This record gives sequence, structure tokens and C-alpha cells, in this order.
Amino acid sequence: MIWKQGFLNESILVAPKINDLYNQKSINVVDTIKRRMKQQRIFVFAIIISAPVINYFLGAFWYGLTFSIVASFLIWYFRGIVNTIKTLDQGATSYDYLKSFDDCLKGIFLKTEKIVRFSLPLYCFIGFSGLWASWNKFGFFTIMHQRYPNVNVQFWALAYLATAMLLVILFSVKLHRLEIRVTYGRLFDKLKETIAEMEKLKQGE
Repeated sequence: MIWKQGFLNESILVAPKINDLYNQKSINVVDTIKRRMKQQRIFVFAIIISAPVINYFLGAFWYGLTFSIVASFLIWYFRGIVNTIKTLDQGATSYDYLKSFDDCLKGIFLKTEKIVRFSLPLYCFIGFSGLWASWNKFGFFTIMHQRYPNVNVQFWALAYLATAMLLVILFSVKLHRLEIRVTYGRLFDKLKETIAEMEKLKQGE
């Protein structure tokens, strides 16, 4: 009842304290999501930098470099989409800002889904091509032919990679949604719970 009264009636003595608690809760949720996004960008940048180095030792330097160039361009594009968060009205009430923030996140991930539908298969194609080049360079197929002379190793390796590629093409969006759920799931649930709680208090339930 104290929370409810403080939220509904600003003239009540406890209202400023209650509003401050809600403002702080809103700030914590939003800042945690933004911090997680920043950490994810740092992780991706680490992959971009390390990919050419790792692939150099695997005998597939140019594939690693190609991967990093493509990934860098897409990260630059994603950054422009994510920066739409900065355009939200910071002067709005906690409830209005959280609603705008939630809508903005939905828009961001809807746009990224459309890009991931093509970018994830492209990443896999580059990665599988680099893997094939590495196998050739280090004599993987020759070794396997010696162990299994009656097996067409290259055919089965190609069939395996082609099947994996097909699965990525078919389920790229679902894989992206799974990644988002694993990375942000609990935070998004907390955001929705906070908005729902504020709406109930606002309605006087």
C-alpha cells in the first residue's frame, strides 16, 4: 500500500522516496542492459582482431582477414542502429522512458534479425572455406586417405560442411534469437517486470 500510495499520490509524504526508488530501479535496469551491450561489442572486437592471427597459424590468413573485414563493417552498421537508444527522451518519467527503451530494443533486434539472416551464413561460409584451406595445407585429407583408403574423405567432409551450412541458413534467425535470449534474457525479463509493476501501481491495483 505504501508503494501504491507513493506512486499514485505525489502529495503524500512518502511519494518522493517511492519515486526515487523507482527511478533508481529503472536506471539500474537500463544501465545493466547498456553495459551488457558494451561487453558484447568488446567481445566481438576481440574476435575481429584475433581472427586473422589465429587463421594465420592455421594456414588460412586471408579467410580470417576477410571475416574480420566483413564483421567490422557489420559492427559499424549495428552500432548505428544501437545508437538510436541515445535519441530517447532522458527527461521523460521513469515509466515513459522504460516503455520507450523497451520499444527501442524491440526495434533494434528486429532490424538485426533481418541482417543476421544473411550475415550468419556468410560468416559460416568464410569460416568453412578457411577450414577447408587449412585441411589442405596441413595434409588432413592425405592422412585420412591413408587411414581409410576405401572412404572418399573429401566427399564426406564436403557433405558435412554443406549440411552444417544448410542448417545455418535455415535456422540463422532462431540461432540469433537463442543468442539474444542467453545474453539478455534475464535482463529483458527484469525490464518487463518493472514496467508491469509500474503499470499496476499506476492503475491503482
